[in-house]
Amino acid sequence: MIDLSLDSLVTNSMKFTQTDDKSLFILDEAKTNSSPNPPQIGHTVTFNLSGSFIKNVHLDHINLYSFFPGVYYDFFDYSQDVSSGEWTYSLNFDVSKVTPSSTYYGTIDAIDADGNQLFSIDTNFNFV
Repeated sequence: MIDLSLDSLVTNSMKFTQTDDKSLFILDEAKTNSSPNPPQIGHTVTFNLSGSFIKNVHLDHINLYSFFPGVYYDFFDYSQDVSSGEWTYSLNFDVSKVTPSSTYYGTIDAIDADGNQLFSIDTNFNFV
């Protein structure tokens, strides 16, 4: 789950950090991004995820959590077998026009059919 400490300054742009033990998936930080970056209130944000699976897995769904000051949750169905090696996926998230301008913390979790976490990625940002 996301680390809510403010050990580093939160910027407007999104930086993605893998927070699990990397036993099943290795995040490619150079290819993982969002568009637009920084995200904008009232627009769709596309999260482009990239990395490599260490072994074959069944990716059931992806959870997206956003923390401020409550918790927002969204579910993205995937339901596919994924072979070991490079993997990319893009998901769209509509940012409401009434979203408060503040610091946000987000977590993206990939989950298998048994409810096990395949990877976890955190980000934080400020809306412009």
